[in-house]
Amino acid sequence: MQGVFSSTSEVNSPGHLRRGRALQIVVIFLLAVTVRMVFVITAPPANGDAKSRYIATAVNVLDGHGFSIDQQPPYTTGEAAVPVYPLFIAFTYKIFGRHEMAVKLLQVVIDLATCLLIGFVSFNLASASLKDSAAMFSVSIAGVFSWFTFVWTSDLLTETLTLFLTMSVVGLCILAMRARQKRNWLWLGAGLGCGLALLTRPDSVFLAFSLVLLLLGRMAQVRSWGRVRNILSLALGIVLVLAPWVVRNYFTLGKFQPLASEYGFSRATYMPPGYLKWIRTWITDETYFSNVFPPAFDGGSAYLDPNRLPDSAFDSPEEYRRVLTLIAQYNQTRLFTPAISDGFAQIANERIARTPARFLITLPVRRAASMWLTGFAVRQPTNHVGIFKILPVASPTLLLVIRVLSVLPIIIGGILGFALLCQRSALVTLLLLTVLLRTIFMAYHYAPETRYIVEAYPPMIAACGVTAAALWHSLNRARRRFSKREE
Repeated sequence: MQGVFSSTSEVNSPGHLRRGRALQIVVIFLLAVTVRMVFVITAPPANGDAKSRYIATAVNVLDGHGFSIDQQPPYTTGEAAVPVYPLFIAFTYKIFGRHEMAVKLLQVVIDLATCLLIGFVSFNLASASLKDSAAMFSVSIAGVFSWFTFVWTSDLLTETLTLFLTMSVVGLCILAMRARQKRNWLWLGAGLGCGLALLTRPDSVFLAFSLVLLLLGRMAQVRSWGRVRNILSLALGIVLVLAPWVVRNYFTLGKFQPLASEYGFSRATYMPPGYLKWIRTWITDETYFSNVFPPAFDGGSAYLDPNRLPDSAFDSPEEYRRVLTLIAQYNQTRLFTPAISDGFAQIANERIARTPARFLITLPVRRAASMWLTGFAVRQPTNHVGIFKILPVASPTLLLVIRVLSVLPIIIGGILGFALLCQRSALVTLLLLTVLLRTIFMAYHYAPETRYIVEAYPPMIAACGVTAAALWHSLNRARRRFSKREE
């Protein structure tokens, strides 16, 4: 008996627990590296925005042609992209040579750091008895199972770096909210990180808004000069980072441009707003992207095929004929004119007036569901899905089901965590603001692309880690009670 008890004591000793936890972390990170490398190795060479926008700009910077996406003279200074990610690629190319794999491998390292930050956030969300387990579960989920976030390590796009910067800002906010009022340099650091996120992906403005709303709410609760300094420190950090870019744009572009072109154009180009509004009256997912967006974004070359539009794009035969007439006018020159755009706007306004609930409720809900569940496109599966491109895809519907089932447990676990298990705190408010602001805005956007919701997944993963820890704790208690009954 003594040997049994000594063995039990040794197993439960702090040293053994630390070694066991360290072993778990090593295993998790080995698995995390493995799954990321599978995506990285099987991914095709960079194309689309990665090649024409970010790589092109990075190469021009290295070759002394300035911050331009042009691939031949005169290398006109443009506004297609904000600077951090192209400079990140340029830095990597400068150190390791112009190899896409070098950037991808560095992104793997950055994404693993993001996993640790998610674990840190989950640790701070959980109650005292669940903190360690919540952190481990969230790191495991982010590291091994959340393919819809780490898949971006396999492409030269901004998502991986933005996720890291976003969670770094959240981590700084946690430290700042713990610190004494005098240590408002932490809020300055959060502002600097937020500025870098904005100069990586402009839609990080949702993060900035969330921080401002959080601090305003805290100031409304306790009116003090310290709370005012926090807001000022945050704002100063953002301004310090954005200022050089804004000044550069003013002198090179001759206008106030705080981030990048709304539509990603390298220079001023006509965008048909009425046409985009018409698209918003029926589009719900990425299925029809390849047909309806190139005409607006690649004017002068793209053909708009009316036969590839869904029945939901028309409410009547007469409306169908009007749309066909406008499409025919566009296809004659492959260019949108204000008159054609106004024609689409009139149809859009009529559709909205006819069924406002569809435009204001039904379509936004369907778009949000599509983005959160990694896309509902069946005929044209979501882009950038790494190894899923080499899986048998005889049944695109089966691939869709796999994608949905892979993300649904995290969403459900995250909702349960936020609603029932996470400690009520300013951190919960911040995370919910970042999730809800992004989701609501993108639900009403004309392009419900799944990658626009990626930055909202880490908060859900952190909350899901708390739910998983609580469930594991409950199962262990039930097992112990059952064992005692057996004895």
